[in-house]
Amino acid sequence: MIPFSVYMHEWLYGKNGYYRHAYVGKGGDFYTSVSASRFFGGTIAYHLLGLLENSKLTLPLKIIEIGADKGHLLGDVAQFLSALSVGVLQDCEFVSIEPLPNLALVQKKNFLARIGLELRVCSDLDELDVDSSDCAFVFCNELFDAFVCEIFRDSKMAYVDNHRIFWQEACEEITSLAQRYGVALGQIPLGLKDFIFGLTSKLARAKKWRFLTFDYGQWGARNAIDLRVYENHQVYHFLEVQKNLEHFYQKSDITYDVDFSLISDFFESFGAKKLFFEAQGKALLDLGLGDLLQKFSENTSYENYLREVSKIKPLISPGGLGERFQAIGFQGGLQAD
Repeated sequence: MIPFSVYMHEWLYGKNGYYRHAYVGKGGDFYTSVSASRFFGGTIAYHLLGLLENSKLTLPLKIIEIGADKGHLLGDVAQFLSALSVGVLQDCEFVSIEPLPNLALVQKKNFLARIGLELRVCSDLDELDVDSSDCAFVFCNELFDAFVCEIFRDSKMAYVDNHRIFWQEACEEITSLAQRYGVALGQIPLGLKDFIFGLTSKLARAKKWRFLTFDYGQWGARNAIDLRVYENHQVYHFLEVQKNLEHFYQKSDITYDVDFSLISDFFESFGAKKLFFEAQGKALLDLGLGDLLQKFSENTSYENYLREVSKIKPLISPGGLGERFQAIGFQGGLQAD
C-alpha cells in the first residue's frame, strides 16, 4: 500500500507514465490554450516586448519555459518575437526546464526546425544558470496542476493498493500541511514550496526577472476533492472512477484545481512581488492580445483574421478557458522596480 502521491507520480512520470507519451491537442485526451491558438504565445511575446520597451527588462535576456511539453508555446513566443521586432531574438537565450529526457529531445528538435536556433534544456532547476548580468522572463502553462498531491478527507489520507483507494489516518506531515493550507477536504500539493524556493533562489541572482503562469484553479482552497481524469476529451471526476483506476492508469491525464493563494504566498515569502492575479481572458487582453490582433488585421486578409479570432474566442470567452483558467504574475531581482 502506497500514499496516493506515489501512485500519482508513477501514473504521470513513471517509466511508462502518461506524460512520456501524452498527445496534447484536439486529437488527444485534452487540449490547452497553446493548442487552441498560436496567439496565446503571441500575446506573451507582445507583452515581453512591452517590458523591454519600458525597461522593465533589458537585453540580453533569458526566456525560460517550465514544463514545455513538445515546445510549441516556446516556439510561438520566439516566432512572434521575430515577427514583431528587429534584433531582439538574437539577444535572447531560450531555455526549457524539462525532467523527461524524451520530451527534452522533442523540444530541441522542434525548436531548431521551427526557429533555427538551439534550445538549451535543463533537466531541473539546479542546471539553470542565472547571474547578476542577466534578465530573465519565465513562463509556464498548466504546470502546477501536475504537481503530485495527497488526497485529504476527515483527517485521513488516501492510500492505493492494486489500483484501489483506501483511507487511513493521515501522517503528521500531511495533517500539518492541511492545517497550514486551510484544507479540510481536498488535495494537498507536494513539492510546491520547495520548487518555488528553488526557482526564486536562482532568479534572485538576476538583475530583473518576471514570472507568468496560467492554470486551472482559484484563489484559496475549495475544500472539495476536485481531482479529475481526462480521456479523449471526456472529463471524469476522480470519485466516479476510483473503482476503475486501472483502466485510466498511465493512459489518461489526472489533474486538480490549483490554489493560487499558495503560489502567491510562496513567491512573496521568497522576496517576489505579486503583479496581478486575474482570469485568463482578462489577463490576455491586459497583456496586449487586442493590440496584437489589430496589428495582425492590418497585415493579413479578412478571412485569415476571422479564422484566428475564432480560435482565440475560447481563450477569452466567459465560461470557456478564459474564465476557468487564471493567470498570475510576479517580479523580482537585484534591480527590481
